[in-house]
Amino acid sequence: LSEAATETSKAKRVFMYLQILTATLKSFAHGANDVANAAGPFAAVQGLYFGQDPCNIGTSMYILLLCGVGIVLGLSISGHHVIKTIGKDLTAIDFPTGFSIELGSTLSVVLASCTGMPVSSTHCQVGSVICIGMYENGPKHVKWSMLSKIVWSWVVTVPVAAVVAAALLYACLQFIH
Repeated sequence: LSEAATETSKAKRVFMYLQILTATLKSFAHGANDVANAAGPFAAVQGLYFGQDPCNIGTSMYILLLCGVGIVLGLSISGHHVIKTIGKDLTAIDFPTGFSIELGSTLSVVLASCTGMPVSSTHCQVGSVICIGMYENGPKHVKWSMLSKIVWSWVVTVPVAAVVAAALLYACLQFIH
């Protein structure tokens, strides 16, 4: 290898360790943000059910734990599909671009969480992948058809979840009565 190629290889190796650091920070940000996004509505419904003042509903520790366990189960069951889609199928990623993606996404999620804005960690991650992928390789190297499938899944998720939740509630109420 030439001297320039050797130096490039060494630099990319440094970014491998930096990407581990940013991925760890991203895990923290993901947990802090997405557990709150799940726990907030759950706590609100529970608080209203028990007659609490809507302006002063708190979130119990068991609700946070329950929501955290739900996120862990979701990641365990189908997280590898999401990771493959975002990490391999959208655009080419190496250690330096992976570091940039994780850093941009993490900062976005942390900033939003600190200001109280409910954002999706996954949306921030996909946006970061697309942005860095376009900057690094150009728009032609982003698989736009894959992005359209991802966006379509985001649009469909809420109505499908609502229908499933309503069906489960109806079934439970029929079972109880």
